[in-house]
Amino acid sequence: MANAELQIGEIPAEIGQGRGLWRLMRPRQWIKNLLVFAPLIFADDFLRLKDLLPVALAFLAFCLLSSAVYIANDWRDREEDSRHPKKRTRPLASGQVSLEAAGALLAVLLALGLGLAFLSGPWVLLVAALFLLVNVLYTYILKSQLFLDAFGISAGFMLRALAGAVAIGVAFSPWLFALVLLLTLFLAFGKRRSELRASSTPEQHREVLGRYTAPLLDQILGVLVSSMIGVYAIYSFDQPLHAHAFMLTIPFVIYGLFRYLYLLSANDRENPDELLVTDWPTLVNLGLWGVTVVAMLVLNRQGVL
Repeated sequence: MANAELQIGEIPAEIGQGRGLWRLMRPRQWIKNLLVFAPLIFADDFLRLKDLLPVALAFLAFCLLSSAVYIANDWRDREEDSRHPKKRTRPLASGQVSLEAAGALLAVLLALGLGLAFLSGPWVLLVAALFLLVNVLYTYILKSQLFLDAFGISAGFMLRALAGAVAIGVAFSPWLFALVLLLTLFLAFGKRRSELRASSTPEQHREVLGRYTAPLLDQILGVLVSSMIGVYAIYSFDQPLHAHAFMLTIPFVIYGLFRYLYLLSANDRENPDELLVTDWPTLVNLGLWGVTVVAMLVLNRQGVL
């Protein structure tokens, strides 16, 4: 009976650690890896079926590798996170997940992620290795450097898009490159603005925040928004569609950027990325943009546009 009671008592702890490992992987952040599909969607030969498999493998690889990066970062920051009013509930900071279990999961994710990247193509494997290197540099160097912290985050996104391009062997549009760079910098600096607004002592939670000021970040965000609208307008004008029909998607982009700025100013969350996947106007706008883009590309392939 005692053994039975002991086993019954152990089950919740095992389940709790399993849930903690799942949280540690941050699957909600995998949406960022959809950027891998951008070169496939905007390739000259739109959505070739033979290209779906390598891009899908690259997507899965970056999901696993990004989760490995999250675990490594949480491992390094666990003591600092334990003193944070919100981050102290993270699996490693709270003790929900043991260091041994986290280390084992990290090793498995790295092995599977690099394996899938190799199956997608040797160049994808190289980009995946660069992705891990950039994240190591970010964690130990760039994270504490003014402005370079945002560029480090942006580099991770740029490599995701590059992985999608090399997976199918297409050239990466310079305008799309500039757009991704500006967008990811916008999201990175937006996160810093949100963190600064949500904390009364920001430098205690993230060293570099003590060097940022709200007016500076507001100016940076304004410059990035203006630049993105201009670059997207040029990129849409450059698309080979009849009467430059792709420019009809510009209002969706402007609304999305303005909506994000509103969310930054109206919420005290430190992680505005969560708002992007929970704010229904943003999701509806993104869906309408996606439907419009796909419809135009399909019509163009059929010779209608």
